[in-house]
Amino acid sequence: MRGTAPGELTVASWNVCKGLGQDLRRRAGRTVEVIGRLGADVVILQEADFRLHPRRSALPAIDRRIAGYETLNLSASGLGIGWHGIAMLVSPDVVIEDIQRFDLPALEPRGAVIATLRLAGLRVRLVGVHLGLLRRNRRLQLDFLRGKLDAMPPCPTVMAGDFNEWAAARGLEPLRSGMQTESPGPSFPAARPVLRLDRFAWSDGVELVDCHVVDGPLARIASDHRPIFGRFRLSRPSEARDADG
Repeated sequence: MRGTAPGELTVASWNVCKGLGQDLRRRAGRTVEVIGRLGADVVILQEADFRLHPRRSALPAIDRRIAGYETLNLSASGLGIGWHGIAMLVSPDVVIEDIQRFDLPALEPRGAVIATLRLAGLRVRLVGVHLGLLRRNRRLQLDFLRGKLDAMPPCPTVMAGDFNEWAAARGLEPLRSGMQTESPGPSFPAARPVLRLDRFAWSDGVELVDCHVVDGPLARIASDHRPIFGRFRLSRPSEARDADG
């Protein structure tokens, strides 16, 4: 599955809308097909579980695998694959070192996942988010996450997800110190995208090489968002290596 160069990491993010497509049909198989074509090292999903208790997975996972990816164990009930609907899928050559799940401050239930991974001997931290509908809540949530990240040992970090923020210069203020952000382009609504709701953010020690919105017949219809894809280079890989080399 992995086709990236040494020292690089590819990340895809997609709000899969619980498998509900633009044709108002819930066809999880086509969602899985799109995921399988992404070719990323890590795929971060939003709305991967149904919202109501017991929050079962909206996607078929056989032996906790989807389209060749391993699903991280995030579900509180064990019936879903995500935390507040956020799922993280990793390619077979990714080693999981640590997983942390957080409830985010908001009136509506929201969460985030922070996972520390190792890929080809390099350590990197991935943050999966699905932020709130109100800008003031999004700012609170990003400020909360920055506090959690700042309290952790330094590590190259990539954040990805549905930020629910359409403005280019507002709402992401808590990330301005120490992180860069990028929207690959309009990703919502999938049929004719006009809003840049899906984004990447990254820390020092990481360089964005390329990113784009994923297109194709299935990507346009399988959800109300299109997937986004980013290629990153760990620009100071020696600092991300294990202490024992």
